[in-house]
Amino acid sequence: MSYIGITLLLFLAYLPLLWIVIHLYRKSSTFGGMAIGFYCLLLFFVWVFGFVARTIYAGAIEHLLLVGILNILLVIIFELFTGRIIRELTTRRRFRRKITSALVFIIVTVILINSLLNINKTLQSARTFEEMVTIDYSTLPFVVSDEVTEIDNSIRLVTKEFAISRAEQNKAIFGSNVMYIQANVILVNNTLYWCIVYAPRFSAQFWQPGLFNKVSGLILIDVNNPNAEPIIIEFPDGTFNYAEDLWRNHNVNLKSYRRSQTAKYYRSYPAWTGEKWVYVVTRTTRNVYGAWHSDGVDIVDVKTGELINHYGPEELRQTPDYVLQVYSEILLEDYWIKKWGIKRDLSASGNIRLFSGFPNYSPDRIGFYGEGVEDIRYVFRKNSSFAFFATHPLNAPETLAGIGVVTKTDVTFYDLRSEGFISASTAAQIAKGQLTVPNEGSYIVQMPVPFTLNTSLGNRLVWIIPIYWESGTVQRLSHICILDAKETSYIAITNAEGLTGSEAVKEARLSYKSFFSGSKPEKIYSYAQVEKVGTYVKDGNSIFVFSLNDSRTIRCSRDYLNDTHWNDVVLTDVGDNIKYTFIEDDNGILWATEFYLL
Repeated sequence: MSYIGITLLLFLAYLPLLWIVIHLYRKSSTFGGMAIGFYCLLLFFVWVFGFVARTIYAGAIEHLLLVGILNILLVIIFELFTGRIIRELTTRRRFRRKITSALVFIIVTVILINSLLNINKTLQSARTFEEMVTIDYSTLPFVVSDEVTEIDNSIRLVTKEFAISRAEQNKAIFGSNVMYIQANVILVNNTLYWCIVYAPRFSAQFWQPGLFNKVSGLILIDVNNPNAEPIIIEFPDGTFNYAEDLWRNHNVNLKSYRRSQTAKYYRSYPAWTGEKWVYVVTRTTRNVYGAWHSDGVDIVDVKTGELINHYGPEELRQTPDYVLQVYSEILLEDYWIKKWGIKRDLSASGNIRLFSGFPNYSPDRIGFYGEGVEDIRYVFRKNSSFAFFATHPLNAPETLAGIGVVTKTDVTFYDLRSEGFISASTAAQIAKGQLTVPNEGSYIVQMPVPFTLNTSLGNRLVWIIPIYWESGTVQRLSHICILDAKETSYIAITNAEGLTGSEAVKEARLSYKSFFSGSKPEKIYSYAQVEKVGTYVKDGNSIFVFSLNDSRTIRCSRDYLNDTHWNDVVLTDVGDNIKYTFIEDDNGILWATEFYLL
C-alpha cells in the first residue's frame, strides 16, 4: 500500500465526525463553516503526523480501530445531547446522572481496552524474542582462543563522544559550513571504525543550491586505537547524495519509507563493500498481533537513493560481512530485550506470561536490560559480527544476571545468576575507585566489555574497562582496567598514556594473568576440526571417538570429563571446531580431559 493509501486509511477513522459537521452546518452556516475548517485542519495534522512518524500499516489499522471507536462514541454523545426528546429528558436530574454514568463507563472501557492492547503488544514482542533465544546454563560467553587477535587488537576503546570529538578537530578540510550529522560503528577491511558523516549546515543547504542534500565527507576513527590518525574521505559533488539526517528529500530513511510503508526505518549507516560506499538500512515492522520484529535489511545506492538489494528477515544470514548491524538498537533494546526481561519468568510455564515477575523480587526473574551497559554494542570476532547485552536482576543491580549474544540468525543468553559475577556497572565503579582524583578534569568509565580468559585456574570471566580522562570537550584514553568478574581482588590497571590501544590492552591482560602464573602452569589448549565421529560402549559407558584434522584421534569418556565438557561432546558433529586438552594412557590412546565445542 502506498503512503497515500495509508493516509486515506487513517482518514477513515475520522469519517464519523462528518455527521457532526453536517448537522452543525444545517443549524448555522457560521458554526458549520468553522466546523469544516476545523475538520480539514484535523485531517491535515493527521497527514503530517503520519508523514513525520512514518506510520506503518499495522499502526494505521490500530489507529483506525481506536480512533474510529472514539469518534463513533463522540457522534453518539452529540446525538444524545442535541436530539429534542433526549434534550428534554436530560433536564431531569435522574436521567442526567444515568447518562453521565453511562458515558464514564464507556470511556473507562475504551481506556481499559487500549491498555490491554498495549499489554498484549508487550507480551507478543516478548514471545517473538523468546522464540529466538537459546538459554545456556553451563558455559561462559566470549571464550577466547586467540587473545592477541580477539582482545588486544579488537577491543572497542573509543566511545562515540570521543570519536566525534576527534572528528570535530579534523573537519576543517570540508570547509567552514559543514556539520556533524551521524556517527556509527562500521566495518572496513576487517577493522572496526567509528564513521562520522559530515554534510553542509541546513542554512547553507537552503541558501546555496549547490550544497543541497550532499554528504561532504566521512572521518573514520579506529575503535581500538584512540591515538591513531583519523582517516578523512572527501566526496566530489554528486557522488554521495543520500544519507541519514540529510535535509528534506535526500534523507535515506525518508526515501526508504516512501518506497515501502510496511516498515519503520530506525538504524541506517554507510558501509564499504570493498569496492564502493553503500547505505545499509534496517527495517522494523509489526505483525497483526502488534509484535515487533525485523523486516530485513535494505542496501541503498548513496548516489541515487535507489534500492540495490533487499534481504528479508529469513535471509539475514546471507548478508555480506560489511553489514555489521542487521537489527536497529530500538528494535533490540526497546521492543525485544526490555519487554522480554519484563515478561520472562522461569517459574512460569512457557516462560512468557502476562503477569510475570510479580512480585518484582521473584528470584526466577531474568531482569531488565542491564543498566551497567549503556547500549547494545556490536563486536566483530572470528570473521562474523554480533551484538551483546548484559542484564542484572531488577532488585540487585550490582550482580550479573546474564549476557546475551545476538548474531544475524539467533540469540544465545548465558544465564549466570548462580555464578556470583558482578555487573558491568559494579565493575565500572570498582575500576574508577582505584584511581586518585586528578588535579584537573575527571575520570569517566564507559563500555565495560566481558571476555573469558584462560588461566591456570581455568576459564575466568573478566570485565575489560576503558577509563577516560575528560576536561570540558576534551577526552583521551587514560587507563585500561581488567577486573575479574568473581574475585574482584584480581584487578590489573595499565596507564594508557603514550601507548596504542592494543599495547595498553595487552599490558593489562598480561598483568591480570600474572595473578595465576605462580603455582600452576597455564593450560595449553589444542584446536581442531572434527572429520569423523564414532561411538562405542565399554563397561556400560558410552565412548566417543573423534578423528581430527590435526592428525590426532581423541576419545571422550565421562571418566575424564565433567558434565559441562560432556554436554559439548554429545553435541559435536562432523565439521565442528573444538578446543581440548588430553592425556595419553599406557596404550598410547589420547583421552580428552577438557572439551569445548566452539
